[in-house]
Amino acid sequence: MQLSDFITEALSQPGISDVHLTSNSPPWIRQDGRLFSVPEARVEDGDLRTLLERFKITDPVAALAAVEARESSMPREDARTGLDFGGELSGTRLRCNLSLANGGLLSLVIRRLNDHIPPLGDLGFGDSVTRYLEHATGLILVTGQTGSGKSTTLASMLDHINRRLDGHIITIEDPIEYVLPPGRCKVTRKEIGFDAPSFHAALRAAMRQDPDVIMIGEIRDRETLTAALAAADTGHLVLGTLHTKSAVKAVDRILSLAGSESQELARSSFASVINCIVAQTLVPKSGGGRVLAYEIMAGTSGVCSNIAMGQVGQIPNVMATGRGDGHVLMSATLADLVRRGVIDRAAAQSAAYDRTGLERELKQ
Repeated sequence: MQLSDFITEALSQPGISDVHLTSNSPPWIRQDGRLFSVPEARVEDGDLRTLLERFKITDPVAALAAVEARESSMPREDARTGLDFGGELSGTRLRCNLSLANGGLLSLVIRRLNDHIPPLGDLGFGDSVTRYLEHATGLILVTGQTGSGKSTTLASMLDHINRRLDGHIITIEDPIEYVLPPGRCKVTRKEIGFDAPSFHAALRAAMRQDPDVIMIGEIRDRETLTAALAAADTGHLVLGTLHTKSAVKAVDRILSLAGSESQELARSSFASVINCIVAQTLVPKSGGGRVLAYEIMAGTSGVCSNIAMGQVGQIPNVMATGRGDGHVLMSATLADLVRRGVIDRAAAQSAAYDRTGLERELKQ
């Protein structure tokens, strides 16, 4: 079986999201969040290079060297390893990351991308998020670990806006994951490496293109953050992602990106534009598959005041006592899933970053 056929067949199976390929090694597959090997198969180096040629990467080592040279100017915590690109096999859109591993061997991680954008209600949000989208401005962040469904949530948010409001949506991604079709909005897609050299450059250009909504695939450096805050401050709705487990950690991450020398300005700017922060994870269901668990930090006066004064540690208390203001706790979402029998207690405890809070919610 050709390597491309193996990938196509694997990704057609229910629950399989990722395929890991390393030269001269068995492939690995992630299904419902669990990674396992396929020991009876082996990825030959020549077959992997042939697959990369199909994706128009004829010299993978040179391509990786070019990425390393470009990223060497980034702060170490923001620099990334490997080459990100999009591809397609048998009509299935893919997001890929190529790197070197295990002593210089080629390593390729492939993720299946879905063309269908699910409604927010189907994801499990209900009306808890839509209130922050319609006729809104400011900054919305979606956070979570890799593979937690952040891109799907962003696409669903944009689709919700696209179906209800008139305006111009600009998306900036690396690579493009969901193709949002025009609806009531004009949709302009910017792909890093093709339409712009960087997130920062694309965002600065977008501000001159009459946008109403701007989606940034990832905020990972100070320049992009500064431009995003400026865009949100001028009446636009800006959506972006971060890799943090909780909403409060997202606040810490934003302020750390700003740098210690600019903390007071960053706190003031962030507090003035925050719309909401959605932190999410995918939890194994009792009967197989995975289900979304999430929390929402609303940009209430209490939250904004604590951010502006640098009292981020007080925000969990504000969220716990202000559920009527739109805050949703991760522990409360997990406890509800347990009570409804969707997930078991062990899965909830594994997903919770605040186990004490989870136990408190389960006792209520």
